[in-house]
Amino acid sequence: MPPRMSTAAYVADRAFRVFGVIALVSLLLTFASLGTGIGAWRVPFVAAHLATLLALAPLGVVLAVEAIAQASREAGSLVAAPAALARRHGFVLLLLAIITVSIAVSLANFSGGQRWLRSTANYVSVVIILTLVVRYLRSARGSR
Repeated sequence: MPPRMSTAAYVADRAFRVFGVIALVSLLLTFASLGTGIGAWRVPFVAAHLATLLALAPLGVVLAVEAIAQASREAGSLVAAPAALARRHGFVLLLLAIITVSIAVSLANFSGGQRWLRSTANYVSVVIILTLVVRYLRSARGSR
């Protein structure tokens, strides 16, 4: 375990990496199934989404808790923590706000809504998730 990483962060990081590989393999199987016309693409497609959820959710929770705790220590109290959090992680908070709206738009247009709007919202969500993953991987590499 790296010296600057908590046990929870280490476990979440390992889960992120294992389930991330499973998600990528599942996506490749989905593409292969669609490309060959086999038609058995639904199981790996669902597996990719489940693996992505299992990769990102624990990591997101641990990173959020640790960021809030750090901001609270820096600010001297939990009440002053949001301002310290915004100063330190403003870009990430902006991306999280945008993805929240994007997911809401996508869900609101899921049944009987505007297909182009749902598609655009889904693309925005994917781009933001990829941006956050790349930022995490870069910061994790720098802390080693």
